[in-house]
Amino acid sequence: MIPKLILWTESFAKHKHAEFYLFGVAFTESSFFLIPPDVLIIAMLSHGLKVSWVRIASISTVGSVLGGIFGYCIGFFFYSYIGEPLVKLYGLETQLAYVGTQFNQHAFLSILIAAFTPIPYKVFTIGAGLFSLNLITFISASIVGRGARFFIVAYLTNKYGVKAKEFILKKADKVLLVIGIVILIAVYFLSR
Repeated sequence: MIPKLILWTESFAKHKHAEFYLFGVAFTESSFFLIPPDVLIIAMLSHGLKVSWVRIASISTVGSVLGGIFGYCIGFFFYSYIGEPLVKLYGLETQLAYVGTQFNQHAFLSILIAAFTPIPYKVFTIGAGLFSLNLITFISASIVGRGARFFIVAYLTNKYGVKAKEFILKKADKVLLVIGIVILIAVYFLSR
């Protein structure tokens, strides 16, 4: 199922409304869709299309943050009706419990680092609403974290093309986790 969804998502890269599809994928991935916008970012930038990597990263960031707010609302207002079935559908109960613990200890950093972890971002957005994380903190951390992620992916793909695509898609979880750890360390030392 996942490979077919990835191919389906990549197929939008050459569509005349590819940017709208990118926004839609970024929005829905933050709240309920399985495939991250990175797939479409990479497809759009590695196929030699005349698109600005900054524009692509910006569209992804805005779509993801707005989708994150939607995910937050699912958790805050409708968890028992929508959020809980989604969490169960994807088998994310354990991850959600982990998210709750992290939110209670480190709200901003939890969301910031969530942008780079292999744990689906929707777990954090729905969890943020469920655990009533401060909305301004949530939005701020989402802008910084998701923005950093998408700008890094778009820049690398724009600069290195197909080589970056192969590297990012094969090692995305590890690369993004390392970037997240570097950001966490930087924030720790800057806040001292």
